[in-house]
Amino acid sequence: MKTTFHNVAEIFEALDESRARLDTTLAGLGVEHEALRDAPERWCVAEVVEHVAIIEKLMSQLVGRLLAKAEADGAPPPGADAGPLVALDEVAERARREKYQAPEMAVPRSGASVSDSLATLRESRAALTALRPRVEAVGASVHTYPHPAFGPLNLYQWLAFVALHEDRHRRQIERLLATSA
Repeated sequence: MKTTFHNVAEIFEALDESRARLDTTLAGLGVEHEALRDAPERWCVAEVVEHVAIIEKLMSQLVGRLLAKAEADGAPPPGADAGPLVALDEVAERARREKYQAPEMAVPRSGASVSDSLATLRESRAALTALRPRVEAVGASVHTYPHPAFGPLNLYQWLAFVALHEDRHRRQIERLLATSA
C-alpha cells in the first residue's frame, strides 16, 4: 500500500483502493468462514471486520473534530510545492513488524455478522467522503490527536491511517481464510 501522499485526492484514492481490496477479500465469504480463528484467544473473521468498522467510525468522528478545529483557524491548504502531505512509511513499517492491543473501545463485542459490519463501514466511509471538500479547502496539519501506538497524528495522517489500518486487517483476514483452505 502507498504510504506517501502529496495531496488529499491521493489519500482518498488510497481509501477507495483499500476498501476495494477488503470487499474483494470478503466477497462470497460463507457464514462458515466468519467464525474462523487461528487460536481460541484470537479474533475470528467476523470480529476482525467488526473491529475495522468500529475503528473507522471512530476515526471518521475524529477527522470531523480535527477538521472543525482547522476550519476555525482558517489556515489555507498546503500548496502543491509543499512536498509530501503525509508520509506514513515509519508507521507502516512498524505496523508490519509489531502486534498491537486494540483499545477497549475498539474490541468487538456485538457479535455482528460480516454483512452488518460492512454496512457500518459503508456508513462511516460515506461520512468520511462527505468531509472531502472541506478537507481540501483548509490546512489541517497543525491540529493532532494521539494514536495509542504511533503518537500524535494530524488530520491528513489519520485519513491515510484509515486505509493502512484496513489493509493490515484485510491481510489478517486473508491469513485466516488461507488456514481453512
